[in-house]
Amino acid sequence: MNEPLKDLFRSSRLLVLDFPKIPANTPEDENIALYFQQCRLKGENPTTPENRQRFNNHLLAKTGYRYLVSRYGEDRCAMLAGSKIASTGRTLHLGIDIFCKRLETVYAPCEATIVRVGREPENHSFGYYVILQPKAINLPFIFLGHLAPPTVTKGMRVKAGQPIGRLGDYKTGENGGWSRHLHLQMLTALPSANSALRGYESSERFAQTSTSTPDPLPYFPAWKIQA
Repeated sequence: MNEPLKDLFRSSRLLVLDFPKIPANTPEDENIALYFQQCRLKGENPTTPENRQRFNNHLLAKTGYRYLVSRYGEDRCAMLAGSKIASTGRTLHLGIDIFCKRLETVYAPCEATIVRVGREPENHSFGYYVILQPKAINLPFIFLGHLAPPTVTKGMRVKAGQPIGRLGDYKTGENGGWSRHLHLQMLTALPSANSALRGYESSERFAQTSTSTPDPLPYFPAWKIQA
């Protein structure tokens, strides 16, 4: 499949968000766990989108990459502490997050039909999102979240590489109240119309749930992420 964001395949750097798994040799100013500690020492909440964006912008500027990319299935308990999501025990991430500085244009990664366009207005939600059904029958549904109001509508057919919207901003609340990023999740079945898509799962249910929300990375073989 094609890039959902420009230059994603060649300008991605890994960002480990499972704090205990951050490599010991990570420079201090690149270690998000240390950044969280420093924020708290100053009396600041490190989980606000403004503070998260500040760290992301620093790391992107220092390393020269365009995107910071998380791992599928990593435990975000430290980052979600105190949130409604964490209170349910669901802290293992079911997709891949792609963080960036700018409000990037989002592109259809393959020829597909737009089967759902929606919005979750709550804080710590997906904000605006789109679900695509690829034309190729061997591909699962593609969920793209944390968008601005999309430029596509339900039932529209799109070609690979066609713009479908842009990333949403926390300043307006359109992206669900997070730092600027794209949530990419694969779905083997379309969620029912009245059910909210889960972006996180508990450790007890992760193995079962992950069969219907597989790791997106194998579907993008040209995507190289620098560790």
